[in-house]
Amino acid sequence: MKKILVIALALGLAFFAANVNAQEKYVGGGFEMSGSIVTGMGYQYHNDKANTEIATDVDGVLTGPGPMGKYMGADPSKKHYFGFFLDGVELDIMKSFGENVRLRADLDFGRMNSSGAGTQAFVLEQAYATANIPAGNGVEFLVGRFNAPIGFESVDVADNDLISQTILIRSQIRPVGLTGAKIYYAFSDLVDLHFWAANRIINDDNFGRTANMPALGARIGFNWGEEGTESTFGISPFFGPSDGSSNRHYSFGVDADINWWLTESFALGLEGIYRRDNALVPGVDENLNTFAGLLNLHYVFSDVWDGTLRYSMAMQRQGTNGSIDYIGAGIKQQVHEIALGGGYAVADGAKFKLEGRFDIVKPTSGAGETQYVFGAVMGFVYNF
Repeated sequence: MKKILVIALALGLAFFAANVNAQEKYVGGGFEMSGSIVTGMGYQYHNDKANTEIATDVDGVLTGPGPMGKYMGADPSKKHYFGFFLDGVELDIMKSFGENVRLRADLDFGRMNSSGAGTQAFVLEQAYATANIPAGNGVEFLVGRFNAPIGFESVDVADNDLISQTILIRSQIRPVGLTGAKIYYAFSDLVDLHFWAANRIINDDNFGRTANMPALGARIGFNWGEEGTESTFGISPFFGPSDGSSNRHYSFGVDADINWWLTESFALGLEGIYRRDNALVPGVDENLNTFAGLLNLHYVFSDVWDGTLRYSMAMQRQGTNGSIDYIGAGIKQQVHEIALGGGYAVADGAKFKLEGRFDIVKPTSGAGETQYVFGAVMGFVYNF
């Protein structure tokens, strides 16, 4: 009987020790979690002209014009629209191994029936590993899926001044999500460099891809100012195959962005893009030239109040190059977006945002008539 009790006690102690070790393995040692939730409601009006703006983001979500264009589908059937939306829930998981190796995964959760056409219930926004190489000031090497280090506007709605996203990021005029490798090097506190290689510069689509030429890009950045109001300026060239099935036709472009804190309360944001996508079938398709840009004026009134005025535009000089069509409908057109909004810090990590927006979608003569869209959204952004 004593032997049985001794054996049972030994097994119990072994199980307890294993359980403690397992807990330390999974919750200790540089493990971190953070994330955000964005939810709200809004109203939008469309005139009776045909909608010709259909933008497709890197995850295949189709969006239309206006502040509710992401949440009501690319081709709304109503002139007046009111509804509630859940932009999504993001969970960011990070794990460090010592001082030189780190893993990160950004998991985006949504509800397909609460948003626009093509919305996925789950999106793996980022998933990568980084290693610090002791050369010079230290080289960071990254491999996996990552957000392109380009432009003024963030992929995550929670990180932007306003709720709605501009045509620049919704349409992938500039690269948004990449699968590949990246090197980052800081020459000093003032100058740094990103250089990346990826599968493609649009759609991040590796399914059925036979082109073996990778996409390439870089961003040289300049930084100045005090922490919290640090100003940045960057120039980002990019290059890659226009189509996943051929190495013969290429896309290339350059993006310039600046976020300049002129005072402790006022920041000027600017971005400009030129992009060219070569025709897939010369003589049948057209070389596609696209211009886009934004102006963002952000003012901090107090510790809890801020306001933003933003103008963004995109101009597609041809209809399509055979497979790439950023603004939609395969026609030449212009998109203009004007938004005015403000934010109120309800508590630490919680912010209320209100935004009004007016869009003009102007196809070329004979391709359709000008569409006017206006509306307003209010939402809550929770960061944890």
